Amino acid sequence: MSTVQLPSIFRAIQEIFPGTPLRMGFSTREQASFMAAADLRKGVGYKANTEAFVRALVETQAKEAGNSRPLYVGEEVIQTPGGPQTMKVIYKRGVFHLLMLSRLPKAVEFRDQIFDLLEEVEREGFVINASAPVEQLKAMKPRIERDIDELLEARLQEKKDYRSIVRAVKEAGGYDRDFADVQNIIYLGLFGMTAKTVRDRQPQVSGERYKRDYQGKKAGELRPSRSAKDYLTEEQLKTLDNGVLFITSKLALRHPDGLMTLDDIKSAAMEVGAELLISRARLTEPANVVELSSPLDLRTRIEALRTKLQKGAA
Repeated sequence: MSTVQLPSIFRAIQEIFPGTPLRMGFSTREQASFMAAADLRKGVGYKANTEAFVRALVETQAKEAGNSRPLYVGEEVIQTPGGPQTMKVIYKRGVFHLLMLSRLPKAVEFRDQIFDLLEEVEREGFVINASAPVEQLKAMKPRIERDIDELLEARLQEKKDYRSIVRAVKEAGGYDRDFADVQNIIYLGLFGMTAKTVRDRQPQVSGERYKRDYQGKKAGELRPSRSAKDYLTEEQLKTLDNGVLFITSKLALRHPDGLMTLDDIKSAAMEVGAELLISRARLTEPANVVELSSPLDLRTRIEALRTKLQKGAA
């Protein structure tokens, strides 16, 4: 952990441009800080007019409009010696975007400060802003403790999550098709459906949500997801966690050094998936129990299992 003096981002920018007063404000409509575009243009030393200065940001904003991203550029009322005027402004995200991409010397100076901070975070774990208000520092202690507890819980959850299997597949030289094999074996064993069938048959219940109204969709509504996990009920997610933990435990016992092949991973997934499928079949349709004892090579066994289980899921 490290303690450093961190001024607000806009104050840091003002310190880089001491000779150019920067008019700043906060938009209650957009819930974002902003800076007068003309002032930032003068500060970085851009010679052309303000419209040219923000053109790339405007184009980027238009391209990313479908992603419900925060605005980069807009218009706000700013107090001037002559009274309030509507002026072109750059919101905080737009300021970051512009200064991180610009090759002008002042922008490079800003980037160096950001990179120094990132290296500090990477080296120390996190950074405490020593210039923060006392009340903020007091509130920070329980929040840090809570965040650490959540991170430790997340590490435990990762052992039960697909990320550990995805990483294992990649480290063993696998590709998307290999992970799809493992995923479908698990889903078929646990739920009697492939991941695609889960998406087709069940309503989406979780995932990313729209941040603002867009093309008939309301802010807060779920964005369509291609992840099968976003279509699982809470009970199914618990079952999935336990199934994945079963597989990762098998792999950890068999390969304590963490070195395993794709066949090792698929074999463990297939064993668990087949065991769960057979257990469920014995309870529902004893006459149709599938015994996987033929001495076929692993790929053939996986394809045979997928075909057999998909017929049952249809």
